[in-house]
Amino acid sequence: MNKVDPIRDGDKLKWIQEDLGSRTDPHSERMFLLFELGIHTGLRISDLVRLQVQNVWGGTLYTVEQKTQKETRIPLNATIREIIQDRTRGMKPDTLLFPSQQKCPDGTVRPITTRTAYNDMQIIARRYGVSGLIGCHTLRKTFGYWHYQKNKDLELLRQWFNHASQSVTLRYIGMDDVTKRKSVEGFNPGGAVYVARGSVYKGRPSRESVPVEIKHHDREKQGKILGQKAQAARERARNKK
Repeated sequence: MNKVDPIRDGDKLKWIQEDLGSRTDPHSERMFLLFELGIHTGLRISDLVRLQVQNVWGGTLYTVEQKTQKETRIPLNATIREIIQDRTRGMKPDTLLFPSQQKCPDGTVRPITTRTAYNDMQIIARRYGVSGLIGCHTLRKTFGYWHYQKNKDLELLRQWFNHASQSVTLRYIGMDDVTKRKSVEGFNPGGAVYVARGSVYKGRPSRESVPVEIKHHDREKQGKILGQKAQAARERARNKK
């Protein structure tokens, strides 16, 4: 499976939230709620799609994680609580937050698949021009990236994700990529400034080029060979007189 990226551009993230939140068609409303729950809780997509209204009431998200079979309780801040209250008003406790249009063989409503959620993420990426590799885990990683930017508490985030080490968490939220990128900004071994293809580098010292055939010799041999060539040139000049 390809590694996916978090959304690190804060302006673009805000644009997605505001634009999706303003759309009134059912598909956009579903994408908006899924997107907001993902970036506010860091829950895996396999757990997000199965949520019912009763799982997110009361200021705390409660579920049993499908991957680990562990009970999970995630506190919900004021922003996501307001969104949940607005989008679930009038719904019954056992109503699925993300129902599929296709029903189970017995006629019961089933949640959307993770593949459908992935397709929604691709629509968001294309619509808003999100760069990088985007997938379902983008929501979880975006939560981790911005949680770390706000709190700088790597150990808390490691426990939140149940990772084996803090280095795993840094890689997961893409902070190792950020660190690498910053480390090479302004990094220029030698200090030469490239002008254009076919041009020369600025600041190159003006000196006679070393003949190609002696470039791989040491300095002593270079001097000896250049001296011999200079002597030969002087002798040829005398012979012409």
